[in-house]
Amino acid sequence: MRAPMDEKTFLEFYKNTVLCCSNNLQRFICKLLEDEHRITYEEQTKIGDRESTAFFESKKDFKNIIVNTTTNRDFIDFYEVLEFKKLYKYSVPFFYQLEDESQRVEDVLEKNGFEFFKPDKYQPKYVLDTTLKEAMPLVWDNDDILFIKFVLQKSYAQIENFERIDYRYPIIIFIDKKYKFLEIRYDALRYRELFDSEIYSKMVNDCLIWLHEKLNLDLYICTHKDTIKIINDKQNADVKMYKQMMEMKSGASAELTASENTDYVLPFIGEIKELIDENEDLFNDAEEVKQLLLQYLNEKEATASYPYIYVKWVKPVETQSYIVKITFDYFGGKYTLLQHITGNCKDLGMGRMNDAIKYLCESGSFVKGEKI
Repeated sequence: MRAPMDEKTFLEFYKNTVLCCSNNLQRFICKLLEDEHRITYEEQTKIGDRESTAFFESKKDFKNIIVNTTTNRDFIDFYEVLEFKKLYKYSVPFFYQLEDESQRVEDVLEKNGFEFFKPDKYQPKYVLDTTLKEAMPLVWDNDDILFIKFVLQKSYAQIENFERIDYRYPIIIFIDKKYKFLEIRYDALRYRELFDSEIYSKMVNDCLIWLHEKLNLDLYICTHKDTIKIINDKQNADVKMYKQMMEMKSGASAELTASENTDYVLPFIGEIKELIDENEDLFNDAEEVKQLLLQYLNEKEATASYPYIYVKWVKPVETQSYIVKITFDYFGGKYTLLQHITGNCKDLGMGRMNDAIKYLCESGSFVKGEKI
């Protein structure tokens, strides 16, 4: 573990991290600060139970709000919670069970001496390590969910003057104690000069090794044999296939995009099957033709592979709808990768991530596979 840094330097990491985030996320953060009465645009000294609240003149000046709150030690707890609960771009899901099933994961964490996060009592150690093998996690037990957070220090070169900018890089292990699945959540690294194509798979594998060695967890891959079939079930009106990549046995491939109507039926195979269903009387008079067509379509589905699909969670308000890209057999054909698309969705919190993985596991889209 590295030596502690001074408070000013430690707080600069928060500032640099948030300032290099998207404008949408910065606005989202400012809205959270206001909703939690951490900041106000009205001149008063007390809101709710808080003795003091930071005053800002304009809601539009979110850059100034970010700079002033990230460099104020009174807001450390807010930004630590944000790292637990924000939307992450990527996640890799697994099923798990404890080697000793009489134990609880939180008990194992406590027994190993890992620090549990208490937002109202949190005192940072002012340490940021550079590798997962060195880093000490911060654990948050939140009802049925356990969060294990590693934060590494990273840097990138500013394009204008090549100055190195230091920032925080959190990695979250999200554990659902009730359903016995977990996700390794992370964002893309900033502006890497020399991109290592295996850097994320190494990071995921380091997390898996840590989970096995420190927590004695048995980990299982997510298999997805019936994922497309389950998501395409017309009885489910809220989760729809949006687009998919299809690779034919002949070597040809195409990205198929679902139509923007309420059915989200995939073109080609899906549309021809729907055509047969809608014209049942006509095709019943030509049963042989119908069976030849169905056999052809079934063979194409059986021999095609689907490297990735896009799934849309449809909400009554479109700006609350969100899309998840699911890449099958990622990291050398071993794991599944979820990519959470920001798009037009205004919700940049973890709720949509939680809903997505819960649906995929509960619906049978993902099932417990072989042990790692």
